[in-house]
Amino acid sequence: MREITCLVIDDEPPMVYRLQRYFERWTDKQLPFRLVGHAFSGDEALEKVAQLKPDLILTDIVMPGMSGIELIRELRERMPRIEILILSAYSDFSTARQAITMGVFEYLVKVPLREEDVLTALSKVRDNIIAREEKESKLLSLSGSVKENRYRLRKHLLEELLNGEISASIMERRSAELAPGFDARHYAGFSVQFDDYEAFCAEFSPSDRNKLKYAMYNIIEEVLQENGGSFVCELQPNVIAACASLPSISEQALDRSCYELGRRLVEAIKTYLRISVSVGVSRACNGWSQASTTFKEAESALTDAFYTGFGTVVTPSRRLVYTENDWMELTERFERALERMSAKSTRETLTPLLALLGNYRANPARLIHYMENWCSRLRQRLLSAEKDEAKVSFAGCIRLHQLIERLRLVWQQIETATEGSGLRPEIVKAKRYVEDHLTESISLSILAEHIHLNPSYVSELFKKELGINFTDYVAKRRIERAIELLRKRSYSNLELAEAVGVYNEKYFCTLFKKITGTSPQKFFADN
Repeated sequence: MREITCLVIDDEPPMVYRLQRYFERWTDKQLPFRLVGHAFSGDEALEKVAQLKPDLILTDIVMPGMSGIELIRELRERMPRIEILILSAYSDFSTARQAITMGVFEYLVKVPLREEDVLTALSKVRDNIIAREEKESKLLSLSGSVKENRYRLRKHLLEELLNGEISASIMERRSAELAPGFDARHYAGFSVQFDDYEAFCAEFSPSDRNKLKYAMYNIIEEVLQENGGSFVCELQPNVIAACASLPSISEQALDRSCYELGRRLVEAIKTYLRISVSVGVSRACNGWSQASTTFKEAESALTDAFYTGFGTVVTPSRRLVYTENDWMELTERFERALERMSAKSTRETLTPLLALLGNYRANPARLIHYMENWCSRLRQRLLSAEKDEAKVSFAGCIRLHQLIERLRLVWQQIETATEGSGLRPEIVKAKRYVEDHLTESISLSILAEHIHLNPSYVSELFKKELGINFTDYVAKRRIERAIELLRKRSYSNLELAEAVGVYNEKYFCTLFKKITGTSPQKFFADN
């Protein structure tokens, strides 16, 4: 029986715990749904998804930090095979429509949330996954030994041509045997590139990767051969090269035709294999002697996908222009910002800079190298870090939105470090531990063990550095967290207490009133 593994994402602990109880009951009934984990934020969810690789995620939309929509967009690019079910407190049609266009399986309103509705939705997801896997199995069966050998021979032949080991005339004769019907007198080159090859390698074994690639070759051939013959093979581990015979039409009509072919390739591979790719297209070429130029153009076109996102098709007429004026203006803005940067102005200075990256067009490799150097200098300036310690790497950023997210993360780390610079490192570490474990039982001895200090010494540090004893600090943070939850919606006293790690309702209410001067229910009514 095909078991569906699930991950729950919601910033409201009571909702997470409620869904956990659903899954426990379904497990007792031996239903094919298993909860493998949960996350309280979008950033945490991305880590859990990469680690646990669930079949399905159930996510909220409105969350602090990364929203549910942003999370879905990121997941669709990193792991497009995951099914997504939204549980939201809002029956917002525009949000639901946006979610559906991003491939979300179903949108459920969680107020009120009924167990049978969730179970029905999960059952539909399971049926869809089983149907998809059966279809994939049929596609993979196409990768017989004859076809596999043909693609290997094509790759070897193309490499010999590009390396100058064989002539164009020999290539023409031998390619006629391996790709009958392809006419090299008038064709265009297509580079089909995995949008996230690292995620593809992490998700599948080498054997499964080869099978999926052969399925991709077949899909590409099917799409391109409707327009004439084609020659398809692997060019690099993350790039499939293809040549497609073209009709003799105007340059504008040809560009439009190639764009439509590229779009069909992207959609077909996504539909049948749930793999996201982008496609670069060259100008029309004549003869195998131009093959090297053809594939360089097609691969160069993919550079522009950095700005346009996953699932992009770039033809000659759609190429971006990288100007030196844009580069000079962008870097001057960043240099001026760096000069006036201080620990107190970090956020207000950095936030506007992110918008600039989308307003200018700079060569992606050049931009990434500059931003690594700029962030390293920022770390040296604000944290007095040594040159080697300050180094920042943005390796693996193949899209602008990925670079922006990495920049946000680096800047948050710098901001956190500058905020804590007035405190002893032990207290900064202790505060971080309390924040990360607020819903659990936290004792002075456990904390002291975590930061490798004597409990009595930690107690003294809290009083000296924060002006409050350890127990009162934890209680204060629990109530502050409870207030954050109450600002979103109403909770029962028991739900609220458990959500912040207090398992005695009466004690929680006493603590809440002691710190806020009122009861939880009155606080909610007043605010």
